[in-house]
Amino acid sequence: MSRIIDFAHDDATRLDVSGGKGASLAKSARELPVPPGVIVTAEAYEQFLAPLRRQITQIVRDSSTEQASAAVQELVMTTDFDPGWIGDIEAALQRSGLSDYAVAVRSSGTMEDLPGAAFAGQHDTFLGERGAESIALAVRRCYASLWNAHAMKYRDRLGLDHLQASMAVVVQRMVEVSAREAAGVAFSIDPVRGDLTTVLVNAAYGLGETVVGGEAEVDEYLLSRDGTEEREVRVAHKPQALVVVADGGTEEVAVDAALADRAAIERTDRAAVAQLAVRAEEHFGFPQDIEWAITGGELFLLQSRPVTRVAARWTRDESAERYPNPVTPLTWDLVEAGFHQSLNHSFRLMGLPPFGDKWFAMRDSYIYGNQTAVELYSGRFPVAMFRDADAIREALPEIARRYAWVQDLPVQWMRDLDTYLLGIGRLHHEPLDDKDVEQLWDHVLQISDLGTDYFLPNIAISLTQSTLYKGLLTLLQVGLPADQAQGVFDQLLAQTDTKTGQVNDELWELSRTIRTTPGLLEWVDAVPSAEGRIDELRAEFPGFMKDLDGFLARHGHRELDFDAYHPTWVEAPHIVVNQLRVLAHREAEAQTSPNQLRAQQAETERRVLDAVPDDLRYFLQEVIRLARTYTALDDLEHYQTTRLTLPMRRALRALGARLVEHGALESRDDVYFLHVEDVESAVRDGSPQALSALRPQAERQKAVYIAATRSDPDWVHGQRDTAAEALSDSDLQGTAGSPGQTEAEVYVVHTPDDFPHFPAGAILVARTTNPAWTALFYQASGVITESGGALSHGAVTARELGIPAVMSVRDAMKKLENGQRVRLDGTQGTVTGL
Repeated sequence: MSRIIDFAHDDATRLDVSGGKGASLAKSARELPVPPGVIVTAEAYEQFLAPLRRQITQIVRDSSTEQASAAVQELVMTTDFDPGWIGDIEAALQRSGLSDYAVAVRSSGTMEDLPGAAFAGQHDTFLGERGAESIALAVRRCYASLWNAHAMKYRDRLGLDHLQASMAVVVQRMVEVSAREAAGVAFSIDPVRGDLTTVLVNAAYGLGETVVGGEAEVDEYLLSRDGTEEREVRVAHKPQALVVVADGGTEEVAVDAALADRAAIERTDRAAVAQLAVRAEEHFGFPQDIEWAITGGELFLLQSRPVTRVAARWTRDESAERYPNPVTPLTWDLVEAGFHQSLNHSFRLMGLPPFGDKWFAMRDSYIYGNQTAVELYSGRFPVAMFRDADAIREALPEIARRYAWVQDLPVQWMRDLDTYLLGIGRLHHEPLDDKDVEQLWDHVLQISDLGTDYFLPNIAISLTQSTLYKGLLTLLQVGLPADQAQGVFDQLLAQTDTKTGQVNDELWELSRTIRTTPGLLEWVDAVPSAEGRIDELRAEFPGFMKDLDGFLARHGHRELDFDAYHPTWVEAPHIVVNQLRVLAHREAEAQTSPNQLRAQQAETERRVLDAVPDDLRYFLQEVIRLARTYTALDDLEHYQTTRLTLPMRRALRALGARLVEHGALESRDDVYFLHVEDVESAVRDGSPQALSALRPQAERQKAVYIAATRSDPDWVHGQRDTAAEALSDSDLQGTAGSPGQTEAEVYVVHTPDDFPHFPAGAILVARTTNPAWTALFYQASGVITESGGALSHGAVTARELGIPAVMSVRDAMKKLENGQRVRLDGTQGTVTGL
C-alpha cells in the first residue's frame, strides 16, 4: 500500500490504516459534502518509527512521563524523513487537487475508538499549511504529538502500551472561512439535556476551531431534527474570528462591530446544518457530533464522530427486571466494571460505538439505568434490510459481512466455558483457613476477575437474541399477515431446549416423589414453610433427601436474588422444598409428548420454508436456527454465571470473619456493606487504624440498605412518585407477554417467603421473576410484573405453560391488592378491575 492514500481508497475507512479521524472522514466522503483530502497511513508512521523503537523503549522504561515525552518528541523531530517523502506528498497533493489550497493537517490515532478512549484533544492539528515541505513538517509534528505528556498519561491510565499506539495523519483542504462567514459543531441529538428529538448547533465567525476549543463564547441553536422548528436561539457576543493567513497558518482578527452581536448564521443555514447532522447520523447509523463550515454559500462537513456521552436520566425502566431489589455495595462494585466491559465489547461486535459513561448505577441501594443511553442505542436493528424480498436479497452480502460473528460466537463461548468452570472449581476448593486478610481479599478479586473474563461476551448473547427475534419476526411479517406471523414465530421457537427447562423437569420429578412417598406430602403440608426443618426431613425421609441432595449438587448455585449477599438454593434448601410443595399439589395433566411437539414445530418450519423463494430459503432457515441457538445460549450463560456466587460467598464469609477478628466489622456479613475501594485501601495498608475505619463505613451503608428494603424506589431517581391510585374502571396498561385472557383474584408476591401462601388459580403479581419462581407459574392462572418484556423469564415461562401474562405494568404491586379480582389480557397487555 502507498504511504499516502486518498479518501476514496478501498482501505481508507479502516481504523488500523487511517486512524479514527481519517477512517470517519473517508466514510463520510462517500455520501456527505466533505472537502477532499488524503491520509498519511499508520503504516507510514510505523516505517518512520521502526529504526527508533529500541531507543524509545529504553527512554520510556528509564524516564518519568514528562522526561520521556520531551526526549521522544525531540527524537521524532530531529529524525529526517527518507528522501522520497517530499515527492510522495507533492504527488498526492497534485493527484487530489490540493496543490493550490491551504490544508489542515490533523492527527488521527489508531486507538481513537477504544471504549472510554476517545483521545479528544490529546493530539495536535495544524491549520493553513501550504506546500509539501510545510506539510511534511506538520506531519512530523503530528507524530510527535502522539508522545505529548498528557497523551502518554491518558494511555497509562487506560493501561495501553505506548509502542502499540500508532498515528495516521489527515491532510485535507481547508475550508477558508472568512470573518463574515461561520463554522462550528452540531450534534444530531442534544447531549447536554439528553433530548434525542433535538439537534444542538454551535456557531461562531471564522474557523470552527474557536468553537471546538471552547475558548470563546459561541451561538447556540436548538432545532427539531428536520430543521423546520427552532426551539431556542442564544446569540453570543463574538468580537473575534480565527481565519487562514495567505502565506500559511492562522490569525485572530476583529469581527465587524455590526456583526458581533448578530447570529453567526441565518435561519435557513441553521436548518441546513441541523439536516446535515441528521444525514450524518443516518449515514453512520448512530447519532453524530459533526464539525461544519459554510463558505461562499456552500456547507461542508469537516468531521463526524459518534455521540457516546449524554446527560443521564436515571430510571428503573431498564433495571427493574434485572435488579428488582436493593443491592449491597460490595456486590455491585465487584460486578459493575465487568458489566460495562461486556457492554462495550458487545457494542463493538454489533458495529456500534462504545458507550463512554455508565449504563447502570447505584442510587440509594437500588440500581438505576441510564434511560437516555438506552434510547440512544436502542432501535439500531437494520429493519430497512427486511422490508421486502428484494431488499433482503440486496442486503445479504452486507449481512454476511457485518454479522458473521453471530454464527461464531456460540462456538467460541462453549469453547471458553471449560476454562471458566475449571477456574470455578479451583477457586471454590482453594484452602482459606491459613490466609490473612490481604490474601483473602486477593482471593475475592481473583474470583471477580474470573467472572469478568467469562462475562465479556455474555451481553452480546442477550442483545443478539433480541436482534434475532426482531429479525425473524420481521422476516415472517414480509410474507404473512401480522396476526399470523406472531403465531408462527411462537411455534418456531416454542420447543427450544433450555437449561431452565431441564431444571424444571427435575423439580417436577421431585414433586412426583413427594406425592408417591407415603407421609411425605402430609409432612410438607404440616406447616407453611420447611425453613428450619431440613434436618428433620433428612431423618424421616432419607430416600427423598438423597434425591434432593443430588439435585442441589447439580443446581444448588441457582440464585434467589442477584445480590451475592443472599444465599443460593444449596444454602437455603427450604426454598426448594417450598417450591416442590406447590408442584406436588398439581395433578399431572395429559400432555403432548416432547417428540410430538418437535414434530409439529418441524412441520411449521417446513411450511414456512416452502413458501420462501429458493434463493432466500437458506437465509431464513439460518435465522430460525440462530434464534433457537441464542435462546438456549442466553439461558445457559445465566445459569453458568450464577456458579460464581458459591465461591464468592465462601470467600467473603472468610474475609468477613477475619475482619471481625480484627475488630473491623461487627458481623462477617457486614463485609457486603463496604465499597471495593475502601476494602482495597484498608487491607493494603493493613494497620489496625485502617482496618477499624471499615466498621463505621459498613454501619452507614447497612443503614441505607435496610432503609431501602423497607421502601419502594422512585421510578425516576430524584422524582418522588405520587401515591399510586388503586385500579378502578380504567385499565392498567403494560406490554403483552403471553397471549390469552383470564379472570381471577390477584396475589402479590414480594419474596420467596411468600411462595407457600400463594393460592392455586390466582394471578401472580411481582416486580419481576427468575427461575426460582417457576413453581408458582404451575399454580397461577396468569402473571403480572412491573418490569420486563417478551424475552423476560416471566413472559417466556408463561408462554411455555400457556397462561396469559402482562409485563411492565408500572406500580402494579401498589395498585393491586391481594384478593382483588381482575381481567388480564395478555394479548393486548391490559389489566382491568372487575
